[in-house]
Amino acid sequence: MSPAVSMTLDIASIAAGGDGVARHDGLVVFVPRTAPGDRIVARVTPHGRMGRGLLETIEQPSDDRVTSECPHYERDRCGGCQLQHMSLAAQHNAKREIIRDSMQRIGKRDVVLPELRSGASPWRYRRKLTLALRRGVGGAEGWTAGLHAYDDPEHVFALDDCHIADPRLMNIWREILNAAPLLPDALRLRGSVRLLGADAAFVLEGGAHWPSHADFFARVPQVAALWWVNDDGARRLLDDRRLHAEPGASFVQVNPAVAMELQALVIERAASYAPTRVVDAYAGAGDTAHALAQRGIAVTAIELDDEASLYSSARLPAGSSAVQARVEDALEAALPADVVILNPPRAGVDARVTALLAATVHGPSSPRAIIYVSCDPATLARDVGRLPGWRVAALTAFDMFPQTAHIETVCELVPELVPELVPELVPEGAP
Repeated sequence: MSPAVSMTLDIASIAAGGDGVARHDGLVVFVPRTAPGDRIVARVTPHGRMGRGLLETIEQPSDDRVTSECPHYERDRCGGCQLQHMSLAAQHNAKREIIRDSMQRIGKRDVVLPELRSGASPWRYRRKLTLALRRGVGGAEGWTAGLHAYDDPEHVFALDDCHIADPRLMNIWREILNAAPLLPDALRLRGSVRLLGADAAFVLEGGAHWPSHADFFARVPQVAALWWVNDDGARRLLDDRRLHAEPGASFVQVNPAVAMELQALVIERAASYAPTRVVDAYAGAGDTAHALAQRGIAVTAIELDDEASLYSSARLPAGSSAVQARVEDALEAALPADVVILNPPRAGVDARVTALLAATVHGPSSPRAIIYVSCDPATLARDVGRLPGWRVAALTAFDMFPQTAHIETVCELVPELVPELVPELVPEGAP
């Protein structure tokens, strides 16, 4: 590894993870907490033709720079957000560029900058807050709940408030800390509070033994459902006091308003192809499948999570069905379909899925469209690159997570026109 050196850099763009990108004598340098248009001095550690920089001073700030609203962002170097130092307009421009760059560089597809849609407010939108729990931080007794510093993943600071989170989440977290003596005996835990309408769920990860949780609800009355994932990865629903429980542990929408707008677009675009059959792959609790089935479309909803698949099955009318399986194992049997919806996790789809869809294009059972919902531009671009014969008809970005580098994308793909499959046009009156 080469030694670190100070460099004066001009930040040109934002990379997928939120770092500013500069170029210096053939070296591509990534520097967190910088903005396009910044001239900075950074301490850079080269790694081959790339380098990682640590911001030292800002010689000339970008016009896109703003003062961060959350005190944790600067004071504690909070890693929960990556772009609070940039105006919202600059964040949107950066995210659109990230999507286009990924599609061109990874997917080898020339695309225009996507349209971007956002919610009413870039603050207080989160309905889920995951915090690290550490015992004895800074020599203090008991538990500390907080987030990691962006430049030190081992360091956890105590979180007073999260400015992108619904205030109810912090109130519940304070109750949990008051009930911390009731948690499993461990040095490190992780917990997620998730708002489920008027109720809340708490998912605790870590610990080998939890003898009793009976007093937890008394100490944390705002929590109606409690899940535990132990050190072996076994996930258990310990108690759910809701009368009509939905599968809330895994499928909570972090930003419900923007999520509803995204889902509405997916339903609208799928329905625009006048399908009789649709495959909804990675269907979750089946909200999209249910909405399409209500229009008289036969839907096959494929989902691995057994709880979510069971819930989806109970909601689907006759003629539609839910399949509890991996998409790569169940998709072929679910075809043919007029439209295939893909909504995979961040890792994207299995290569077998893209291979199957690539093989069907232009065949008698080819879907009319693939609608791919992605939370990672890089894996979206990789998967689109694995779909020869399919053309990107539309890209729409959704700013589901303002102040962070994350972005959701809806990519609509249709079969390419292949010259040998297009009938030859004969001029009128020709012999």
